[in-house]
Amino acid sequence: MAKQLADLHNRLIDYLREGKFAEGIEDFYAEDVAAQETGKPPVVGRQALAAAEREFLQKVTEYHGIEVLASAIDDQGNGNGTVLYEAVMRWQQSDKGAVTVEQVVVERWKDGKVQNIRFYGNFDPS
Repeated sequence: MAKQLADLHNRLIDYLREGKFAEGIEDFYAEDVAAQETGKPPVVGRQALAAAEREFLQKVTEYHGIEVLASAIDDQGNGNGTVLYEAVMRWQQSDKGAVTVEQVVVERWKDGKVQNIRFYGNFDPS
């Protein structure tokens, strides 16, 4: 059965809605994925990303969810293509208080896994 890109992406967003960030990386990202936040150098590798996410999540005291405002999908078949979406996420963070992140995300998928992901917005993970 062919992998529908919309279904894969929506499953990943469901993980984010549930606050399962590291699990989403482990289940949906390619082993050699490259991820890049606005103005930061890319982080390469699923294990490195999942570890960094777990470390960051230690600072999150409350998670208030993600709202996807718009999305566009270029499904090239068999889990390949590009997804662009605009989202707002909110949480409480021990060292920053209330955080609201507004961003546009570009996911490039290959063989049913996120191969490259870029975040454009107001979030600074440092």
